Amino acid sequence: MPPHSLSRPNGGSFATGLATQMRVIGALLMRELHTRYGRENIGYLWLIGEPLMLAGVMALLHTSGHTAYGSDIKPLPFIVVGYTTYIMFRGIVNRSDSALTSNAPLLYHRMVTIFDIVVARALLEAAGTFLAYSVLMALLWSAGLVALPARPLFFYAAQGLMFWYSLSHSMIIASITFHNRTMERLVHPYTYFMIPLSGAFFQVEMVPEPYRSWLMLVPLPHIMELARYGQFNSANLDYCDPWYVVGACMILTWVGLVTMRIYRNKVHLN
Repeated sequence: MPPHSLSRPNGGSFATGLATQMRVIGALLMRELHTRYGRENIGYLWLIGEPLMLAGVMALLHTSGHTAYGSDIKPLPFIVVGYTTYIMFRGIVNRSDSALTSNAPLLYHRMVTIFDIVVARALLEAAGTFLAYSVLMALLWSAGLVALPARPLFFYAAQGLMFWYSLSHSMIIASITFHNRTMERLVHPYTYFMIPLSGAFFQVEMVPEPYRSWLMLVPLPHIMELARYGQFNSANLDYCDPWYVVGACMILTWVGLVTMRIYRNKVHLN
């Protein structure tokens, strides 16, 4: 059977097309939420349950840690900010390898595209990790262990950049792993390999040269430094270049769109 057309019908205004795409992504998001978590046991609460447990365990493991980053940066909130931010990257990337395999029948519908499927999964993972961060930080704030975000706009900007960076990865991975089982098996090791390079558990100023310069070639530490600058009053942006991250995201997004366009015609629906 020839490849099914995955494009939307032509015609109509940009606003109409955007509204249609938002409805499609919303429907895919609700379908993904129901099929993944269902209504048994705690149901949809698993959306935040998994990242909440992971971040909570990592925070408890570092309760006796020491930081010399600033007067208001304590070990627990330091780890919570870093690890919950990284969990977004890990979750979105890890879920992308099976995005097409699990949802290929939906591509029979002309209104559904590969991009919609990838975005819906990414939004679900991002929502879960941000809610987990909110719950943990609320608990720490009520216990007097952390103050409210010192620069909330910078923190939200960091979360937005992390989502964009993760989404651009998932666009590429979802396409190239559909017919390549070997590449699919490398996705999870890749996210584990990126943990020590992400800066989730340390500040960049702790890394000596020349390793610091090499580390800053990776966009993740820039995002982590921006998130901490938004959360903690004594943090700084000495080792953060947001525009470098934006440039990297733009390039990866372009590669992802091209990759999806190439592989789109290779998706055969039986």
